[in-house]
Amino acid sequence: MTISYQKTSSQYTPSFITREALLVKLFLNKYIFDKKTYILILISILPLLTTGNLQFPDFEDYIELIGPSSIFSFIIMPLITLVLGVSAIADEKENKTVSQLLSRPVTREEIVIAKWITIMLIGLVIVIIDSLILYFGFILLVPESIGLLENSLELIKVWIYLGLWFSVYATIFLFLGVWIDKNAFGLGLAIAYFEAFFSQFIFGSLTGNSPFSISNHINYVASKYLLPNYIDFTIIDFEPFTSLLICIGLILGFLFLGCFFMRKKDFP
Repeated sequence: MTISYQKTSSQYTPSFITREALLVKLFLNKYIFDKKTYILILISILPLLTTGNLQFPDFEDYIELIGPSSIFSFIIMPLITLVLGVSAIADEKENKTVSQLLSRPVTREEIVIAKWITIMLIGLVIVIIDSLILYFGFILLVPESIGLLENSLELIKVWIYLGLWFSVYATIFLFLGVWIDKNAFGLGLAIAYFEAFFSQFIFGSLTGNSPFSISNHINYVASKYLLPNYIDFTIIDFEPFTSLLICIGLILGFLFLGCFFMRKKDFP
């Protein structure tokens, strides 16, 4: 008599959202214990040092210190986005943990997307910490600026503006980190600190605020939709909604390119 056994097996396959959530949690834990994260936070509060030079600051002074044409937008934010974006995949390769990630039941595209979500969250935290320190720094160091507390809604709009700024540039630098192993930091530095200036010098004399500058489109969106009472910025022959679409297109486009080149990448 032969006995036949019927093999029954049930395999649970986590959903895409579950896999992404697990990856993001893993990456966030790494950033929490990474000294680089706290160094970036310390660097990001440098605008606070200039607060004491203002006698009666109001919200316009706050925007000048943290908005377009400020040391924060032209130096600190590019540095933060550059470090987080370029090192997102490079750190995994340097620490030789990329092979462990690739051995998990996730695709390479999911790794890139999870990294992008993680650096967006880290960037949002840094932006909020910095802007709040500067915001309450005004109030604590210069009591006459207590009226700033009436602008809490405007403060949220500042976060959205800086979040848009961070999202566009960090996504570009994430792509560079995936695409180029060497010189990615240097190339990202050139983009971060010179794209606005070169586009203005080359095209700006003929077209006013140049549409070839990424930062110009971000500032245009902020001036029309977020902070119209504090930012006056226009790109000639362009609609602000078009600039918004360009920003969204840059984020989605470079995220797609990052996923594409991650698939083609050879890791040891």
